[in-house]
Amino acid sequence: MATAIRSLASRSSAFVASPVAPARRVVAVAPTKAVVVEVEAKLKTRKAAAKRFKVTGSGKVMARHAGKQHFNEKMTRDRNRDLSKMYVVSDADIWNATKCLPYHGIGGK
Repeated sequence: MATAIRSLASRSSAFVASPVAPARRVVAVAPTKAVVVEVEAKLKTRKAAAKRFKVTGSGKVMARHAGKQHFNEKMTRDRNRDLSKMYVVSDADIWNATKCLPYHGIGGK
């Protein structure tokens, strides 16, 4: 019985900070009054994007080159070496990284 209650509590806690509805917190100001304060829901970081993009100290977004998973034997050494380096993400793709990484310090608020 206790394990069933614990499992229900853990399942329901996943839906407490829903981005759809803001959470409410009751703050006691005086013994006779209670004030309800709206708390904005936290944005979630897309973990797949966090693993693919790195943000530098100056705010540039870096990513890995594509095309180095297979068929590497037919490439020249220089091509393979260049594909191993990180590159700066273009301005056209910055918007996608900004939306996927809300707390990484990129993009304006």
